[in-house]
Amino acid sequence: MKKINQLVMALAALAAAAGISGCQSMEDYRNERAEYAIKHFESAKYRELLEGKKLTLRECIDIAKEHNLNLQVSKLEEKVAHEMKTAEMLGMLPELNVNDNFTWRNNEPASSSKKVGEGGLTYGYSKSQDRDVNYLNIDLALSVLDFGLAFFNTQQAQDRVYMQEQRTIRAAQNLTLDVVRAYFSVAAAQKAIRITTGLLEECRNRYELIQKLGKKGQIDPFRAFDETRRFIEMEKRLTNYVRSYENSCVELRSLLGMAPSGKITVEDAYLNRLPDYELPDIETMEQIALFKRPELYEIDIQRHINILEVRKEIVQMFPQVRIFTDFTRSSNSFLYHMNWWELGIRAAYNLLKIPVHVSRAMAMNKQVKAEEKRSFAQAIAVMAQVRIAHANLIATKQRYDIDAKVNKAFAENLAQARRTVRSGDLSQLELDHIRLATAETEIERLMTMGNYYVAYYRMLNAIGINSISAKNITSIRQELEAAKRRAAKELELARREYNARVSAAGAKSDDSDIVNMAQKVVNQPLTNFGSVDFISIYDSSPARATKAGKTGK
Repeated sequence: MKKINQLVMALAALAAAAGISGCQSMEDYRNERAEYAIKHFESAKYRELLEGKKLTLRECIDIAKEHNLNLQVSKLEEKVAHEMKTAEMLGMLPELNVNDNFTWRNNEPASSSKKVGEGGLTYGYSKSQDRDVNYLNIDLALSVLDFGLAFFNTQQAQDRVYMQEQRTIRAAQNLTLDVVRAYFSVAAAQKAIRITTGLLEECRNRYELIQKLGKKGQIDPFRAFDETRRFIEMEKRLTNYVRSYENSCVELRSLLGMAPSGKITVEDAYLNRLPDYELPDIETMEQIALFKRPELYEIDIQRHINILEVRKEIVQMFPQVRIFTDFTRSSNSFLYHMNWWELGIRAAYNLLKIPVHVSRAMAMNKQVKAEEKRSFAQAIAVMAQVRIAHANLIATKQRYDIDAKVNKAFAENLAQARRTVRSGDLSQLELDHIRLATAETEIERLMTMGNYYVAYYRMLNAIGINSISAKNITSIRQELEAAKRRAAKELELARREYNARVSAAGAKSDDSDIVNMAQKVVNQPLTNFGSVDFISIYDSSPARATKAGKTGK
């Protein structure tokens, strides 16, 4: 007995030591964080992948997709989802339990019995069990309810794999847009540095020239102050372009998965010409976005997960049925049969749990409807993003046309001034003003061209695709047409319900002009909203309408 107590005490001490070793204090976390700080700081130095190479846009995007740490985390989470699906699939296997027990007793397991009706013992003491008994049991059991739940869990795990794949796709799309934005910031800043390096050095020499002209009396003190202020303002603006280069380099390097230190050189030949992108009509791009955006797939997948959750709750309303078979072997020599098989079925039904499952099923059913509404709301938001991105692309193109026109005019004026300028310090001073202003317009043109590239990739990001080509558009249109034919009945029903609501609203309204104008606004294209007479919509009185017509507002 003493030895047994010592063994129990030893096991308890071992368990306590294991529990204590698994606990961590705040000091432990601080030390661990310090080790990670050193390791991550030093490891970032070994992620240098460029070695002074001039990178193109395609190379930057490929490097980012391969080495960006956030995207790698998303890919690892995708692998985790795959493993979880395998684990849920293995949950459909039946239970297989193997028990092997050995018992030893210091006394004989003897017993006696006594008559019930009459007094006295029936027999003397006897035994039916050995002192040493080895009991082996192999149990194979299948729970029908657990099998059904594991089946639905596997389906949900597969849906979560699909969901994580869509999240990875969207993360790659957002990463591409961020890389493009940082890339053209670096490219424009590189060109700005080449343009402004010599000019800034000359500007610093012009301060002495202004002081010299002021002392000679060729310009008055007020003009000298004004000339100095003009040069300082231009120098500040041009210097800001140079300073933005370092920030853009840090951002681009971090997106590429490298240490955010040092400079990076990119190919800026993209800024030598304006690309001509061919885009389909806005409605086609909206339909493509509703078909390709990963966020919409996520909502659809989450809706199916909730549907499976409803089915799981329904399955749990059925009784718990367990089919089992086991093999038993005992070393007890007093048994008539020392080996035997057993087959059986157990059924259990907890009636008080049914209301719980019914309530959960109803709640998840409402959640399914909520996901349907969320899908529709997200679709409206996606279409709005497509229109905003399209409008931004057009506005950026228009802004570039203006900047290019201004830069061309300044360049022509500069060329003409160089041909007609006379020798002299004062004339040279005016010429330097024109040179600085022309350089500034050139940099603004380059910045706007970079923004035009970014606006195009933002358009692709809003649609949810990597590129636009005639082949891709044709293929997607065919899929959309096939889906439209499949949903023809639902679309016709929705159209009839809409027409019925419009007719009912028109019948209840006292002023039919308001309804007509509202329908006109609904049917009006988004690009023509500026020409709609909103005053007549809210106030259809003759005096108000006449006044609005006269003012043209």
